[in-house]
Amino acid sequence: MTVDLAIDASGPIVRIELNRPDAANSMTLDMMRQLSAALARHGADPHARVIALSGRGDHFCRGRDAAGGPQPGEPKPSAYHVRQTVIAPVLDVYQAIAACPLPVVAIVQGEALGFGAAIATIADVTIASDDARFGFPEIEHGIPPALAMASAIRNVPPKALTWLVYSAQTIDAAQAKEIGIVSHLLRRDRFQGDAEEMLWTLAGRPRLVLETIKRYQSKATGQPLDMASEYAGTLLALVGTAAS
Repeated sequence: MTVDLAIDASGPIVRIELNRPDAANSMTLDMMRQLSAALARHGADPHARVIALSGRGDHFCRGRDAAGGPQPGEPKPSAYHVRQTVIAPVLDVYQAIAACPLPVVAIVQGEALGFGAAIATIADVTIASDDARFGFPEIEHGIPPALAMASAIRNVPPKALTWLVYSAQTIDAAQAKEIGIVSHLLRRDRFQGDAEEMLWTLAGRPRLVLETIKRYQSKATGQPLDMASEYAGTLLALVGTAAS
């Protein structure tokens, strides 16, 4: 039986692969729940150093799978039901990435649209092939893309994000890097090998250092300089004590 979310946690790089290539790795609600659980579980593994999130086939993820929603003739679900069954799994993935103590690295090839673009944006590091494409097309389906915006609002400048969601345009990887969605671009013909090398570089860092960097960036962003500096000093003192 095909597993929609393939996980290899046999080494310091925990590899989570979206495994629906025939559907361009569009994610079902069940896949989202599995992903949130996997991030929590493997992020707590003391042997893990980095979590790599990728998509099998030509595309990273073309968004959410609309299957399983209300069918014609069915009663309209309540707002509470929609919040708990449709919206919560999306937000839980965002929270799981943020709460994971290890860096979550998105490895993006092909298209990353809608929820796929959201994952790429909210990941700690996003490595993209130079032929990757990103977009938030929700408005074309009559949906205000507030969930997608929630993933991007800390990383993408306001005017760039506003244009993306209103226009629903798909941008290339170079444009995505300019506005903060992508961390690093790799040539398509060397994508897999170079991405793997970067993952192993991260995996070679001490776990405590990786955790501290993520914790600091998460908590210090937006703090006044004096508070950010004080927090940095406190964390460094704690790390120094732990290492001695």
